[in-house]
Amino acid sequence: MGRPLNGIVDKVVKQGYESYSISAEALQKSSHEFCSSPSEKNLNLAQQAFKENALDWQQVQWLNFSPVTYFMRYYAFEYWPDKKGVTQRQLRALSQGDPSIMDAPKFWTSASIAVRGLTAIESLLYHPDFDPMNSANHCSLLERVTDHHLESATAVAQQWQESKAQDWVFDEEGMGFDPEEVALEQFLQQWIEHMSAVKDAKLETPIGYNGRENLKLAEFYRSDLSLQTMQKNLKSYREIYHSGSPSLFDIAKQSNPVVADQLEQQLIENVKLSLQLPSNFFKSEMPQEEKIALAKPLVKSISSSQSYLSSLVTSLGFQIGFNSRDGD
Repeated sequence: MGRPLNGIVDKVVKQGYESYSISAEALQKSSHEFCSSPSEKNLNLAQQAFKENALDWQQVQWLNFSPVTYFMRYYAFEYWPDKKGVTQRQLRALSQGDPSIMDAPKFWTSASIAVRGLTAIESLLYHPDFDPMNSANHCSLLERVTDHHLESATAVAQQWQESKAQDWVFDEEGMGFDPEEVALEQFLQQWIEHMSAVKDAKLETPIGYNGRENLKLAEFYRSDLSLQTMQKNLKSYREIYHSGSPSLFDIAKQSNPVVADQLEQQLIENVKLSLQLPSNFFKSEMPQEEKIALAKPLVKSISSSQSYLSSLVTSLGFQIGFNSRDGD
């Protein structure tokens, strides 16, 4: 089963982190350029760079495994959902203090995950509490957060270039196991869990599919990326399915052709349905009932793809455990 694993690592993960670190560098540069010469034009360029980096993150967001788990980087890259506004509070406190404390070598290793990544950068660029255009303190905070963010993104990309997934699984019981098999099992578990998070946290929760609407819980809602991030995730699932030679799809076609094709069709359907949602889907001007009616087919489609993926994974002999992202 090593070849789908190696294919997913090379095509989806390594290339994904490569792009992510490149766009993190563009974001860091444009933030510094904006701060050295604040103007509407430079602010827009920094915001554009932020959007590109946030969308690159969506390619690898499904995988909370290996280098990204060190120093809580996964949660620092995106501290979301931030139901209690922790990011704003902690950024405000930082911006009122002496910015040079952030230059201490140990500062970021002990800094809160809420001030370390994309969620913090989005706040500094979009939240009305922050005005980097006219506040030197807010701008130096933006510079330092984007510096650290670039450092983290580069470190993860670098660690992936130097290692393979098998290096990140450990034989704790000393029982002996096949590291390739165990790593692939981890990847599959992460993929299934992420699907569930996309359906619940990205789609259902903000629009109040099963309760009250709260659009502020949509992912990156301030920068108006909530719909695009979800579309990007759903596209990345097909890449996971088809990477490697043989790919998971190829192996599934051999052992369980019916479900292999059902999953393939459903993954295509997810993307299609998500692309049909109107651009103001996560905006308050659209009535909630209308949002729910439009979301129904996509919710159903993602649920079906979860079922097909789970039964496929089980039929291939993998043990998929408790979903740690569900918060049940």
